[in-house]
Amino acid sequence: MSRPTYLYLLLALTILIWGNSFVIVQVAIDDGSPPILIAMGRFIVASSVFGVYLLLRRPKWFDRSDLTTYLFLAFIGIGIYYVFQYYGVSYAGPAVTAILVTLLCPVMIFLISRFKYGEKVAPQQTLGLAVAAVGSFFVITDGDLSFMSNMTQILGGVFGVVCAILWAVFTVEGKKIVRKYDPFVSTAHLTFLGTAMLVPIAISEYLLSDSAEFHVSFVFAILYLGVLCTVLGYVFWFKALTGLSASSTGATLYFEPVVTVIFAYILLGQGIGWTAAAGGALVLVGILLIARA
Repeated sequence: MSRPTYLYLLLALTILIWGNSFVIVQVAIDDGSPPILIAMGRFIVASSVFGVYLLLRRPKWFDRSDLTTYLFLAFIGIGIYYVFQYYGVSYAGPAVTAILVTLLCPVMIFLISRFKYGEKVAPQQTLGLAVAAVGSFFVITDGDLSFMSNMTQILGGVFGVVCAILWAVFTVEGKKIVRKYDPFVSTAHLTFLGTAMLVPIAISEYLLSDSAEFHVSFVFAILYLGVLCTVLGYVFWFKALTGLSASSTGATLYFEPVVTVIFAYILLGQGIGWTAAAGGALVLVGILLIARA
């Protein structure tokens, strides 16, 4: 098996794991678990796994000169990312959030790469951006203009867009780290830092919550999210970045919302309207226009 094939197989498994995570979070939220506490529990579990590994293997830590980069990546990839994602799931539902986060992410990676390196945008790429923007509108509204009175739905959609931007920056800037350090060790360090950032936010959420409840779904969620999504998912993602471009890696996210929609229907009985589905298809068309220019 060639190395690129192996890396794409790792990405396929990652997408399957991550796609179901939106639904797992929704189940826990529906049972009364506060979103940020779910995120904190997730990363405490992940930090525990990584901590055992580091104690046993004692790998080299990152250079002090890279501390700022690590803090920045931990902040945008964990510290605030999951605040926006889990509240996005709570407000807009798992399917809409997954479509916005995963399909817009490659668009954001394209924009960041273009603006950062000063490259010109071709007319076809401009058209692709416009098509993706229209598609995002239909995903959020499902073609119903009454959404203007539903601030919760709007806020959930906005949170999904913010997540796409944050993950795109995380992917582009993260390549510098994985090219210099072991992906597993880098993920561990980012997890430790991100968890420390989440703790005060989660405690504040709990103190302000009137009806926080913790059921079996909460325990299952933090274990699934911590072990599979974070430990395995992040390591696989960074591992792919060592041999594939950021754009190619990001492109695999196209399939994640399909996984989410399927599991949301099976486990929650939730679907999306035809207009929202068409909007997701438009975003995909926009991505293809950008990529093929």
